[in-house]
Amino acid sequence: MVLFFPFGATSGFVSVTIGYLAKQQGIGDAAIAGLVAMSVLPHTFKFFWAPLPDTTFTRRRWYFASNILSSLTLIGLALVPIRSDTLQLLRVLIFVNSLAVTFLGMAVEGLLAHTVSDTQRGTASGWLQAGNLGGAGLGGGLALFLAQRLGAQSAFIIVAVSLMACSLTLRFVPEPARIARASLMKEFAGVLADLKDTILQTRVGLLAMLLCLLPTGAAAAAGLFSAMADRWSTSADKVALYTGLLAGIVSAVGCLAGGWLSDRFDRKMAYALSGLLLAVIAVGMYLGPRNELGYGVFTLLYQFGAGVSYGAFTGFVLEAIGRGAAATKYNALASLSNIPIWYMTTIDGWASERHGVDVMLLVDAASEVIGAAVFLALAFLLLGRMRQRAVNSGT
Repeated sequence: MVLFFPFGATSGFVSVTIGYLAKQQGIGDAAIAGLVAMSVLPHTFKFFWAPLPDTTFTRRRWYFASNILSSLTLIGLALVPIRSDTLQLLRVLIFVNSLAVTFLGMAVEGLLAHTVSDTQRGTASGWLQAGNLGGAGLGGGLALFLAQRLGAQSAFIIVAVSLMACSLTLRFVPEPARIARASLMKEFAGVLADLKDTILQTRVGLLAMLLCLLPTGAAAAAGLFSAMADRWSTSADKVALYTGLLAGIVSAVGCLAGGWLSDRFDRKMAYALSGLLLAVIAVGMYLGPRNELGYGVFTLLYQFGAGVSYGAFTGFVLEAIGRGAAATKYNALASLSNIPIWYMTTIDGWASERHGVDVMLLVDAASEVIGAAVFLALAFLLLGRMRQRAVNSGT
């Protein structure tokens, strides 16, 4: 969980802290959503470099180097004023920061896959995603809280140094032994063969890939919560509290709940149901009161639902990938799963600016329902027929 804090905190830093400060400078919802989407973009194709942590150096070294680069880019963001004329530079720094934490995430995921037993993977997945979403809330909320009192530059630097300190916990995690190979090219060939055998040539693996492309569990509306706070008459401190500290705690609990559920029920179904939970909460926020209390209650409920979704997703992905080249296989699916987060964040931002926040919430809810319905249909086609053939053949 602690090792994964920087992975989540950097995304929360963009969506909560920069999102709120940008709104105060008069920047529109679509532009703010563009900044949040930029932080997601490297995660949509990180599969292409996922074999590197599986094949070169050690996962500890990859973690340490990527955490330093990520922290340095946060310090770089501290030196850039948030204005309309600096948006392009902000996008570049956010992209580099997000690119760095992809390697950090791969290092932690690889360590998890090789050091946790099969029976505890759901629980471990919950703790992993507790660091992700909990870090997003704590990192973004803490930075915004400090920015209101010390100024943005000091706040950004404090958060960057704090996240760099997470590297100290590497000493408590064993590094699994690697099997020496003849060359880097052979390493890559073995990794890709493992990916093909466990994901591309199994129906469960194909279903996992298709599910990752659907907006089920995307929880994209959370990326705009700080930007839309003024429409619920919510102050900066309360935004930092509801989308920061409390969101980190609530989403972490949700992650643990999602991991717990994935160990006790069908993991793919648990993930689909978590998307329906997010849809119900988004509709509730649309119907609920437009005041500070309503903002707090529904943003926290949404963050809890996002936690359940992330915990359940990680559980079913770990089930699908097995061991072997864990970082590559996990990130092949994780990359795909970030595509709907990216496009739904962009769509939600466009809907909010063009048609208002009410339409945005309904669009977000509809995407979750449609995604769950399509998934159930695909599960029936891919797995239902496979089970029927097994019954007919007497196996």
